[in-house]
Amino acid sequence: MIQEIELYDEKLKQAILDLPYSDEISSNKNMILIPESDYGFAEIYRMYNDILIFTIPQYGGTPSLFISRGRHAVDFLISELKKIKTS
Repeated sequence: MIQEIELYDEKLKQAILDLPYSDEISSNKNMILIPESDYGFAEIYRMYNDILIFTIPQYGGTPSLFISRGRHAVDFLISELKKIKTS
């Protein structure tokens, strides 16, 4: 299930922590999409106990891995997303 959650929404942290376990990205339908304009800003997946964040190019295209950390570092991951959003 794809969940759309705004970057500054208070529910984002809990939604990331609640992502179900997966061992593949290619067939993983459980993700969080942070929307922005027509294409989106970022996609967030859980693989094993790691959270993977892919950023989406401004004018569309293939998302690229931005950062990956363990589930214990969710606050850090969100702060890094907010940094690149404002830069």
